Amino acid sequence: MNIQEYIESGILEAYVLGALTEQERASVEADMALYPELTREVEAIEEGMRLHADSTAVTPPAFMQEQIWNAIQSQTKEEEPTNRVAPLPVSRETEEPKVIAFEPPKQLPKPAWQRAAVWAAVVVSVGTNFILLSQRNKTNQEYKALAAKVDSMNSSQSQMLAKVEAYDHERAMLADTAMKTVIMRSAQAGKQMTGMIFWSKAKGESYVAIHNMPMPPQGKQYQLWVIQDGKPVSMGVIDNQLVANAGTMYKVPMTITAGQAFAISLEKEGGNPTPTEVMVVGAI
Repeated sequence: MNIQEYIESGILEAYVLGALTEQERASVEADMALYPELTREVEAIEEGMRLHADSTAVTPPAFMQEQIWNAIQSQTKEEEPTNRVAPLPVSRETEEPKVIAFEPPKQLPKPAWQRAAVWAAVVVSVGTNFILLSQRNKTNQEYKALAAKVDSMNSSQSQMLAKVEAYDHERAMLADTAMKTVIMRSAQAGKQMTGMIFWSKAKGESYVAIHNMPMPPQGKQYQLWVIQDGKPVSMGVIDNQLVANAGTMYKVPMTITAGQAFAISLEKEGGNPTPTEVMVVGAI
């Protein structure tokens, strides 16, 4: 396993974020058990996410506390209203008791410093809400960026898994003793060109790989042939992308159970019923 390529694929970040399926998660944990460097990388990712969370925490600014305190101090210097009731003279003589109607005390206005504290609390609340709203918007943006990164990592992971599956399939195919390898060599003098066919006569399956052939000119395509009883039988045209990605293996959709040779010719785009310019050929 290429450890560096595995780490750069993003699958470990997806593992930490819980974005993997149970099967994928079990596969990552199995790899971590085999390779300690993967475990260390997971721990580093978790620590980095924890530090990021700590760094984005917001504390209300200190200047608000100072403004509130100054407002309270300035208001307490004002004189509060004092309503003192003069004591009633005490008579030495006995007087008849008088009935006095009870009236609830009038509510005194709140002191000025209390009003200042209320307004200061409102200011703090508004300021704090503004800060929290700004922080929430920033967090939403960071979340969207993180989600985009996770999507990108999932895409990279899918591509990597597809490559691994293709590699496993090719390895199993090459290990099949019934699979015959046919090397097609240049049929053009002075041109070094090669192609390969992997053919299973029992299954009728065949795979082609272009190793050293130039890109076809505009309006041209390579066409694959099998020679059966001395006659060429078309196996279809070869996509130019396969030629550009030299060495990539491509499964031929046609079933082939007999033949004496394979060949590749250069034809007009879309192919010809018979070969016109044979480029490489290989006997079975």
